[in-house]
Amino acid sequence: MAKVNVSHGIGDLKRDLSRIPPTFYREGRKLITEGAKVGNSLAKDNAKRSSGRHGKHYPKAFTADRAKSFVGFGGGVIQAEYGPDSHKRQGDMSFEDGSRNQRPHNDLRKSADVIGPALVGETRMMLDGMFWPGGDK
Repeated sequence: MAKVNVSHGIGDLKRDLSRIPPTFYREGRKLITEGAKVGNSLAKDNAKRSSGRHGKHYPKAFTADRAKSFVGFGGGVIQAEYGPDSHKRQGDMSFEDGSRNQRPHNDLRKSADVIGPALVGETRMMLDGMFWPGGDK
């Protein structure tokens, strides 16, 4: 029977931990960008179902931005946005929150109900992979 002997020291831990921040930044931006694309697709599909004839151009106004980051005092943020672009045809209409003439459509909120929990899971798997590369996730 073969034996496996693994030993690590504090220097190995320091090296491993120093690799996490740049990897997190790179992989985090990819994850958030992809999440915005998927969320936008879900919201756009919701808008196609809910906007009706009067809002036939509304779903075409949906866009997703690439993730941007901000680093400042106390930490940093990686963020992306998706939804109707007010500069596009019908993108500034009140479909999402409704008006006196129509009920709220909640297209963005419905997509957030799906994409929010999915992003939490994807982020956890990404972090697990950074702390335990090659391990079971």
